[in-house]
Amino acid sequence: MPLTSSASKSNKSGFTLIELLVVIAIIAILAAILFPVFAQAREKARAISCLSNTKQIGTSFYMYVQDYDETTIALGGPVGDWYFALYPYTKNAQLYFCPDRNDCCDGYNNTSVGVNISPTGKEVGYGMNWGPIHRRGGGLLGGQQPDPNRPGSKYIPGISLASMTSPAQLFAFGDSYDTPRTTMTMSFLLCTWGGNTNSSLRHSGGHFNVAFADGHSKAIYYRAGYMAGAENGKFAIPRSVDQVSYYCADPSETITNPDGDSLDLPNPITCGNIGAWIYQNYPPCNGGSSHCLMPD
Repeated sequence: MPLTSSASKSNKSGFTLIELLVVIAIIAILAAILFPVFAQAREKARAISCLSNTKQIGTSFYMYVQDYDETTIALGGPVGDWYFALYPYTKNAQLYFCPDRNDCCDGYNNTSVGVNISPTGKEVGYGMNWGPIHRRGGGLLGGQQPDPNRPGSKYIPGISLASMTSPAQLFAFGDSYDTPRTTMTMSFLLCTWGGNTNSSLRHSGGHFNVAFADGHSKAIYYRAGYMAGAENGKFAIPRSVDQVSYYCADPSETITNPDGDSLDLPNPITCGNIGAWIYQNYPPCNGGSSHCLMPD
């Protein structure tokens, strides 16, 4: 039998330092590749969950309209905001919260309907389409006006289903950073958003989930800009000029400024022309912070 030295046995196993460094480098490279992929997958999952929420909110809205003489939710009455009006149909307050919005803290307790939407104060993630600009109307609501039943107060009336020229091309509810109004109106939409580039908008750089008046939902690609007089000095607008008219129940309707806001837009203006006017008068931002569109 051949003799085997103990020295030769001790050299049979083990990694060299260079081999270990190579393995560590490979793991680091794989982690650098995969971590962004995992983050994108999580973001995609949140966006899908958000889209499902808007779909269910849109369905509940359609049920509400059918039960209330085919008229949309008016704002300023005893019931309060839209999420209280729709709660009897959703029966689930979690539908009102987007996974990508963590603003805090406003109260959402309405004793008149016996509902506390957000015990923790987390902000509702979606807003109702009041129209494209502030309280001028044109969307699911008319323009703000004096309340005949409450002298000295104002309200925003609902509109009839018959006045919607194309419910399948009319925004109803969508992603919003607004508070406490919870509307997706362009000039209120970015109330609490602190970004200055489109890439930081949700979801995936500005794909806002929107429910339409006929009940379907899909993602609409937005961009942000600066607008003097808008909430937070910022606004968001669909990148497609044609889709800006989706804010309008009737794109041919002429809307005015009943609330006396200071926004620099024509008054009056045809609702369907607002998108074209903004894109013609708002250049890309070049160091400025008003009346311009933010870079990607």
